[in-house]
Amino acid sequence: MLTIRVSRPSDVEDIAAVHAACWQDVYAFMPPEVLKSRDYNFRLKQWKNWYAEKKFDLSEGLFVMEYGKRIVGFCMCKPNLDPDIPQAKGEYHAQYVLPQYRARGTGYQVLQVLTAYLLSQKMSPMCCWAFQDNTIWQWYERMGFEKVIARDRIINNIAVPEYGFLHRDPEGLLYDLTMRLIAAE
Repeated sequence: MLTIRVSRPSDVEDIAAVHAACWQDVYAFMPPEVLKSRDYNFRLKQWKNWYAEKKFDLSEGLFVMEYGKRIVGFCMCKPNLDPDIPQAKGEYHAQYVLPQYRARGTGYQVLQVLTAYLLSQKMSPMCCWAFQDNTIWQWYERMGFEKVIARDRIINNIAVPEYGFLHRDPEGLLYDLTMRLIAAE
C-alpha cells in the first residue's frame, strides 16, 4: 500500500533518485541537453541544499511516498513567489512517482496531502505549473484548475513552453479528493 509521510533529511538520496528518474520518464519530450543536465548528481545537490536551507521552515512541505519501506515518489508545496500568478498564495511545486507505482488514486492522494498542507499554512488560492507537452495539465483542468497563463520556462538557456494554473476553491478540491479516494476503496 502507498503511504505518504513528511520527508526526513535521510531521504535525500531517494528523493534525488526519484526526481532524476521521473524527469527522464515524464519529460522525454524535452531537448536531450536539458534532460542530461537534470541527472542524479544535480538533484542530489539540489535536495541537500534544500534541507540545509529549509531545516526549520514550515512554509514548504516536502513529503515522500512509500510502498512498503521503499520511497517511490515525493511531492512538495510552498508559498507562491511567481509574479505571473500573483493571486495564488501557495504552489503545488512537485509531484513525482516512479512509473510502476502510478496507479488509480495516487494522484488524488498526493494532491489531497498537498492541498491540506497549504490550507493549514493559510496559502490559498493555489497554483501549479505544467509543461505544455506533458498531458498532466489536462488532469489539472479536470480537477478544477483554471489555465491562467502560457509562457516559456527557461532551462539551460532553452525555452520550454508551460501553462500556469490556479485553483480558486481549495476547500472544495479537498472535499472532492476525499470523496474520490473513499469511492476508490
